[in-house]
Amino acid sequence: MRIQYVSTSVVLFFQAFFIFVPMAILGGAIDWPSSLDFPAEQTLPLIHAERAAVQLGYGLYLAWSLAFAGSAALIVRLASGTKALGALAMVAIALGVASALARAIGIVRWLSGSSALADAYAAAPEGSMERVAIETTQAALNAYGGTIGEDLGVGMFAALWLVCAGALIIRDRGLPAWLGWLAFPVAAVSCMPSLALVGITSPVDVVIGTSGMLLWFAAVAGVMLARAVTVPRARLANVEA
Repeated sequence: MRIQYVSTSVVLFFQAFFIFVPMAILGGAIDWPSSLDFPAEQTLPLIHAERAAVQLGYGLYLAWSLAFAGSAALIVRLASGTKALGALAMVAIALGVASALARAIGIVRWLSGSSALADAYAAAPEGSMERVAIETTQAALNAYGGTIGEDLGVGMFAALWLVCAGALIIRDRGLPAWLGWLAFPVAAVSCMPSLALVGITSPVDVVIGTSGMLLWFAAVAGVMLARAVTVPRARLANVEA
């Protein structure tokens, strides 16, 4: 049991904090996440000049994002305690998978389409109509991928997953109830970037919204680590009794 608690804690701490690795790589290379909003004529030369760092950073970010599906399912299992997974749990798992896939689509735009456009932009004559066409294509690709990846994946789907996870915790008590209640305000903040889908400017950016959810992951990891410490003590107390 102790090994299970420790391994669960490690997985969730990874989900909470590994994001800082690709952030550091991309931040140093292309000023990420500010570069998400750069105009195409600024973004494309950056991608071309920092190709290796972009591939590594976004590759790690992709792996971390896909891992969200597993971590989300793991928390649903923990939230349900010893009970069988019901309809709400299955909806939560589906939302976690949808979030991971939407994030992946958003990231792949940088690993494939934007990288190809960056090469074409570098090869085109400066001030040419070809460059104008490439800039227009990049702007459209970025808007499309950003809506799927950030607004839907990081925002809406992840927030809905967290609401379901919080409800499961409160109902089934597989985790402390305070984690369940805390999930709701965190989900509200995480969902705010999705307001862009209806033309409303979010009061918080996607980085702040994501940070709140990752701190919640870290809280769950801390609870599991605490259980790993207390289980052996409880067994020892039973033996002495």
